[in-house]
Amino acid sequence: MKVAIIGYGGRGRLYSDILKHKEAEIVAICDCDKEKLSLAKKELNVSDDILFSSEEDFFARGKIADILFVCTQDELHFGHAMQGLEHGYDLLLEKPIACTMDECRAIETKANELHRNIFVCHVLRYTPFFTEIKKQLDSGKFGKVISLSMTENVAYWHQAHSYVRGNWNNDNHATPMIIAKCCHDLDLISWFMDDTCERVSSFGELSVFKRENAPKNSAEYCLDCGLKDTCPYSAEKIYIKDRAEKGKLDWPCDIIINEPTVEKLYMALKTSKYGKCVYKCDNNVVDHQVVNMQFKNGGTAQLTMTAFSEECFREIRLHCEYGDIAGNMIDNILTCNIFGKETYRVNVNVLGDTAYGHGGGDVGMMEALLDFYNGNSPLKTTIAESMQSHYIGFVAEKSRRESGKLISLIL
Repeated sequence: MKVAIIGYGGRGRLYSDILKHKEAEIVAICDCDKEKLSLAKKELNVSDDILFSSEEDFFARGKIADILFVCTQDELHFGHAMQGLEHGYDLLLEKPIACTMDECRAIETKANELHRNIFVCHVLRYTPFFTEIKKQLDSGKFGKVISLSMTENVAYWHQAHSYVRGNWNNDNHATPMIIAKCCHDLDLISWFMDDTCERVSSFGELSVFKRENAPKNSAEYCLDCGLKDTCPYSAEKIYIKDRAEKGKLDWPCDIIINEPTVEKLYMALKTSKYGKCVYKCDNNVVDHQVVNMQFKNGGTAQLTMTAFSEECFREIRLHCEYGDIAGNMIDNILTCNIFGKETYRVNVNVLGDTAYGHGGGDVGMMEALLDFYNGNSPLKTTIAESMQSHYIGFVAEKSRRESGKLISLIL
């Protein structure tokens, strides 16, 4: 499988690192940041002639790979996806598909017209944890899913990094929080309900991370603040004390600066957005939200997204006709009850790689992609499969902005 990658940020680097250990050839990397291209050259041991700092130069080469990985920022997905399709590429498209529903539809329409494949990076479908839940449901022992509840515990430090200080903190240049963070969860809910969502309502807001909540005498930057030793959101605490000084120099430290060290991080935190007080950033996305869904067959689902948790993990409970299933991605053990008959537990830790990226989902998706190009199996995350999660997310955001108005979906 020959792969071209546009966007060598966190996701582009992760997929590249996985693929260099697989039967795949990376034939082009495009990124406007020349430091990232230098990093790619070093990490992947590739020559300068496959590195492109201009998307115009990259696309001018025509189709040079089987598939193009679109790993750029949200607002660039539409343009890069459309150009990739027009140049004859299949696409691995980072979620979200695009920043508006009209753009999502246009990408799907273009792919259908050109008979191209688009695989959306809803990688959680490839985790041992959620794959096992689907396997249990497909066994027929549990019957139809009647109701489902899921919680996305973002974690206080992850919210601060990505959605207060970081690239997804403002929906003027990214998608709303319920799409940017939770289209994974909405996709899984659609997968498990195995039905069409018909009605949605949603509530949520930005409650904490705003200027009027800033502690008295707090500074604009954490390193200058007299409260940094007691504030849980201190950039020095999150990036340096809790990570860099303990030798943890991967994500999220490597998002702030390439090849981070303690010294480089201290320099970056003095002036970059990642060193800003969480109460004094330009963020506008919510820090908590609930989404209520009703499906065509009468089943219901509820998703809670919250910034306010110690750890970053998902938990789920499915209530079915003949049993229920519950679990979380901390212990990775599913508890399964067949009403009046049996209770058993499935230790998902022993079913596959749960340690590497999204509970093993990133590796799982790359392996499934290789299998697809070897003619062995279809993928679970075609754009057709992934569209409902985006419909639900965009409608949920509309409902939230309209005081929880109940809205019917037109798919």
